[in-house]
Amino acid sequence: MLEVGDLKLDPATHRVWRGDQEVALTARQFSLLEFMMRRAGDVLSKAEILEHVWDFSFEGDPNIVEVYVRQLRQRIDEPFGCQSLQTVRLAGYRLDAVYVQHPEGQTS
Repeated sequence: MLEVGDLKLDPATHRVWRGDQEVALTARQFSLLEFMMRRAGDVLSKAEILEHVWDFSFEGDPNIVEVYVRQLRQRIDEPFGCQSLQTVRLAGYRLDAVYVQHPEGQTS
């Protein structure tokens, strides 16, 4: 079982939970989340994500990573008021412990 904050992923059963609520993901979304959870806290470039989640011979548009990150945010963060999947400008993406956005604009 992989855990980052209250986000849990079971590689054996391909199931994901945010707290007590199960979250349905596609196979590719699951693979992306699993890779990011195994490297939680690390900034991962698009190239690293493509290499590990797709494969080294992927010849499509690298912006596909942005599409899947956005989809993943819509599943694991936005419904729960969380910001655990972060964009690191000019570097890539990082999955970290949950950051909850308060109405005042502060995070915790």
